[in-house]
Amino acid sequence: MKTIVVAGGTGLIGKRLVNLLRNSGYKVNVLSRKPLLQGEYRWDPREGVIDESAIADASVFINLSGAGIADEKWTHNRKLYLQQSRVGTNVFLYSIREKMPKLEQFICASGINAYGFKDPSKTYIEDDPYGGDFVSQLVKGWELSAEQFQPDVKVATVRTAVVLDGNGGALQKMVPIVKKGIGSALGSGDQMMPWIHAEDLVKIYLHIIEHQLEGPYNALAAASSNKEFMESIAKVLHKPFWFPKVPAFVMRMMYGEMSIILLNGVKASNEKIIKTGFHFQHPNLDEALEETLQ
Repeated sequence: MKTIVVAGGTGLIGKRLVNLLRNSGYKVNVLSRKPLLQGEYRWDPREGVIDESAIADASVFINLSGAGIADEKWTHNRKLYLQQSRVGTNVFLYSIREKMPKLEQFICASGINAYGFKDPSKTYIEDDPYGGDFVSQLVKGWELSAEQFQPDVKVATVRTAVVLDGNGGALQKMVPIVKKGIGSALGSGDQMMPWIHAEDLVKIYLHIIEHQLEGPYNALAAASSNKEFMESIAKVLHKPFWFPKVPAFVMRMMYGEMSIILLNGVKASNEKIIKTGFHFQHPNLDEALEETLQ
């Protein structure tokens, strides 16, 4: 039985992934700053603290750690924290590489906003270069810090789109607004929103483990425009969708530089993961939202 270590395993996606891995027959050790349950072990990468008994037999390490990119305005200190929670965590893990002598594979969460926002008409593939904006460069540093584990360890990065999960995440911010009957598109509403159902996302991680995959993978089921996405939520919730679009300048006033990820989108291809034999269970937006919000 392989031992898989999951950092960030007590979060929204982490809990789903841990359950899936255990149900698939793996032993899973969860790293948490505040371990409460059996199978959870203490760590604090910022302080350089980790329970070495959790990682001694690890064959696979999955790092889901990373502060929420849209949780707060991007002040100077917030940007540093976003970098530390991603790049810094991987650097710490690599510094204790010798504590994981059985490690075969390192899988790191990443972001679909790796490619920048210069060409909204382009459908990006994993071989395309990183963009030059803050988010794209954050993803670049995130992935390069994971690649330190090569060549003796297989490294995969999961470039994650907006995750549809009824228990939290992006929908937790959108649904209450739509329920009040004031849901609306942001800016032009034409910007693309790549998305993925949480069930498909965790199955991608399992698929990468069971097929020993390496490299970056775009993790999205499809991409819809911001307007289509918000309209679909309203449709599923049986709510009207008539409120005027929120002007771009209002978003910039409210969120500052962070508005770039709200007013701009990216189209990306999921062909690479599909060609490895992966099948999406929720490729249709209305169906995915219906299942998520039921």
